[in-house]
Amino acid sequence: MKLPISWLKDWITLDASAEAVAHALTRRGFYVEGIETHGCRLPGVVVGRVLEVARHPQADRLSLTRVDDGGGAPLAIVCGAPNVRPGMLVPVARIGAELPGGLRIEARRVRGEVSHGMLCSARELGLSDDHAGILDLAAHLGPGEDLVPGRAVDALLGPPDEVLEVEIPFNRPDGLGVVGLAREVRAALGGRWTPDAERRLAHRWQGRADFDLDIEDREGCPRYLAQVLERVTVGPSPAWARRRLEAMGQRSISNVVDATNLVLFEFGQPIHAFDLDRLAGPAIRVRRARDGESITTLDGRERALSDEVLLICDRDRPVAVAGVMGGANSEVGEGTTRLLLEAAWFEPRRIRRSSRFLGLATEAAKRFERGVDPEVTPIAAARFVELLRAMCPDATPGAARERNHLDGRRRTVTLRTARFRRVAGYDVSADEARRALEAMEFVVTGGDPLQVGVPSWRPDVAIEDDLVEEVARALDYDRIPEAPPETHGAHAVRTPLERTVARARAAMRARGLAEAWCTTLVAEAEARSTAALLGDAAPALVRLSNAMSREAEVLRPNLAPGLLRAVAHNLRQGSPAVRLFEVGAGFAARPGELPAETPQIAAVVTGPRFAHAHDADQRPVDFADAKGLWEAFLEEMGVDDAEWRTYSAPGWKPGASAEVAGRASRIGWAGTLSQPLLREWDIEVPAGHEVHLFVALIEPLVRSREGPARVALPGRFPPVRRDLAFFVPANASHREVEQALVGAAGEWLRAIEVFDVYAGPGTPEGMKSLAYALQWQHPERTLAESEVQSIQDRMVAAVAERCGGRLRER
Repeated sequence: MKLPISWLKDWITLDASAEAVAHALTRRGFYVEGIETHGCRLPGVVVGRVLEVARHPQADRLSLTRVDDGGGAPLAIVCGAPNVRPGMLVPVARIGAELPGGLRIEARRVRGEVSHGMLCSARELGLSDDHAGILDLAAHLGPGEDLVPGRAVDALLGPPDEVLEVEIPFNRPDGLGVVGLAREVRAALGGRWTPDAERRLAHRWQGRADFDLDIEDREGCPRYLAQVLERVTVGPSPAWARRRLEAMGQRSISNVVDATNLVLFEFGQPIHAFDLDRLAGPAIRVRRARDGESITTLDGRERALSDEVLLICDRDRPVAVAGVMGGANSEVGEGTTRLLLEAAWFEPRRIRRSSRFLGLATEAAKRFERGVDPEVTPIAAARFVELLRAMCPDATPGAARERNHLDGRRRTVTLRTARFRRVAGYDVSADEARRALEAMEFVVTGGDPLQVGVPSWRPDVAIEDDLVEEVARALDYDRIPEAPPETHGAHAVRTPLERTVARARAAMRARGLAEAWCTTLVAEAEARSTAALLGDAAPALVRLSNAMSREAEVLRPNLAPGLLRAVAHNLRQGSPAVRLFEVGAGFAARPGELPAETPQIAAVVTGPRFAHAHDADQRPVDFADAKGLWEAFLEEMGVDDAEWRTYSAPGWKPGASAEVAGRASRIGWAGTLSQPLLREWDIEVPAGHEVHLFVALIEPLVRSREGPARVALPGRFPPVRRDLAFFVPANASHREVEQALVGAAGEWLRAIEVFDVYAGPGTPEGMKSLAYALQWQHPERTLAESEVQSIQDRMVAAVAERCGGRLRER
């Protein structure tokens, strides 16, 4: 935000220098990044009228001019600007003048012709960076200026002005206007409001109530003021208005548009002017956009709309995007004679959605998004009328109407000096706190505690500690004593859940996965798609009442949506392999209660087995590879009895998904995602590659770590190992076969592991082969061969009886 010192002095009495103002603002939390000087003293530079322009005989790009500088005989001046023309009023630097860059003007021969002075550009006068041509004073200063040859340019341009570049904290939208910063400077340096400022700030709107105005969306627009102005003449703005806008980095457009911009920069309140004769009705309707609607905005672009966009409409069509930009179909132009002024308060989140949906970031949207003072609307409207009539004296107010559905009651917050002492670290009296707050226009009553009425322009003050900060700002932060943080020799003790999460993160990283941090807000379709993966066809979704977009309208039910988005993004960016995990919560709605939060860990892998090894097998990760990762993770987490049960749900590849369970409860889900699901998420993998997902609940992992760790000592006697392969029906699961084997293996079985699955040539029709590695060990003696053979026979019989399988002979 730029703050011209001259503009500041229009509002408060001020004797301090620009440096003192910058220091005061910075001390109060408004950091001043720099100070610029606009304009400078220009002795010896006067108004000149170009009488003649002729081609230079020795140079095609130079002109010979004769200029009346008010000193009698015309001056012969050589000029290289392409825009010089007879009759033009220009700044002439006479011989002896010194320009801001240090150039001293002397009579000088240029290509054989003597130049008795210099015609100046805006940059040569220190007014701007424009060096494209000679400054046209008539166009630059506008109407109403006495441009006679010989008059000092200083007298026309005014004295130099110092402009502060101020960084505005996001929670202080009142600082986005000169008046808001004037309040800070006034409180810091002890200034007073000027009489004109007091008159403007005390204004209360008393217009007529005869304009056709209807607010359909009262939540998005609770306050709207419409004022007709007649007998308007659109034209250039006077010099003072143009200079003021230039100091703010804004170009002058016309007196009407410039007046709206002056009000915006002065109060931080965006206002808009419509050409009344181009409004159907004339009438104003404030509503949300409808499907299929579009509008061409003032930048000339046609924009499709959604129901998230708040519109200003006439009787028939949209004429502006509320709080963002006006429409071309109601633009004020040279032929405009009647205006409709809009001054409104729009709900900040609604404007933020409109701005983001349309990709339009404007000065108006910037202010409405942060929160405009809801009580400044009539003051800003009155100030516009005042400015317009100063530039267009014949302008007359006409029909008007205001709709105001805001609660105008002042917020009251209590402040205790004891609380100030506890937070700020030093004592302050109730009277001292009262004076500090009243200097910032808070209304203070009572003793200790103080009852503090919060001004309408301070949405950041809501609780007692906000008032503590206000008093500490006013009394100077340097008064806060230096003190080391209080400690009592205590240290934080992590809960079992925190220890489990830390161990889970370390286990995933140890297996080559990188941690992702994904948003908890997802689209409803994404939430339902991933909930179905985990068997929840009708999830209890937690919806946002004020969602910023349809991509962020519900809380995620599990961690899969963010990881799938990350996979799609990384593959589009050319990553050969993606291995990610995330720890977080899934959310579920509960009637009448806060949402349930379920801690989870999820992981996803895709790509070659060894992405960066030139001499290793580059085949893609398959289900078995991924399952090995998840099994190793579970073993690290203390789950040594995980069961992988057959599981199917929409979104998984048939036959390549499982439910993982422990002794007492389900732990999670794992599997390979189906091609239709990958297409749904725009995940494009190379031919032959797949995406493997694992989702685990944290709570069962916490329980798996409870109790003392148990260590299995190696046996004293040698183990006996056997490999058995079975032909079993194709629809038989590994779990069924394993249970049959374990049930018949007896108490001495120490390990069983499937190491081969085969279905192809050599297998009987309708069958597949499962091969198991088994290990027995007796704690007190060596097992005899006959004992092992007897056990093996029982196992073969159990598989035949329970699974319909038979031993695969060599």
